[in-house]
Amino acid sequence: MSNQSKKQSLLGQIQPQKKKRPSNQKKKRPSPQQQRAAQAQAQAQAQQSVSEKPKGIKRWIILSIIALIFIVFPKPQLITYEKVGVVATSVYWSALPGLDPVIFDSSLHPRPALDKNTLYLCMDKLDPDTCQKYQIIKKEGFFGALRALISN
Repeated sequence: MSNQSKKQSLLGQIQPQKKKRPSNQKKKRPSPQQQRAAQAQAQAQAQQSVSEKPKGIKRWIILSIIALIFIVFPKPQLITYEKVGVVATSVYWSALPGLDPVIFDSSLHPRPALDKNTLYLCMDKLDPDTCQKYQIIKKEGFFGALRALISN
């Protein structure tokens, strides 16, 4: 080697020459059927990865809307009330603002005073003389009301 090439090789400027090996085997090309299958598989994977994101987002949006509705809107209650030894159990829904409360198994109009454990059931919602006073014995939540609605 000459002096010049030694300096260059020491400095890392010259790359060693690689010996070429004769290749006896030709590179195999995939058949057209294999190419089509590979392309179809790649497209399917791309579509699947693209379609998974919106489904996940849509699912979370729907679940959050349902959770918001469940939290914000009033839920039915199962109340047990009595008057003069007669005990009744009904599903009571306090309704939305602007709507009247409802007792599902009665045609009477409820006027609640739930903080005082009192329920007034009226024949005519405009005439307070048609109301009867009931004492609320027990209140159960949403699942009790749901169980009562399903069993009836």
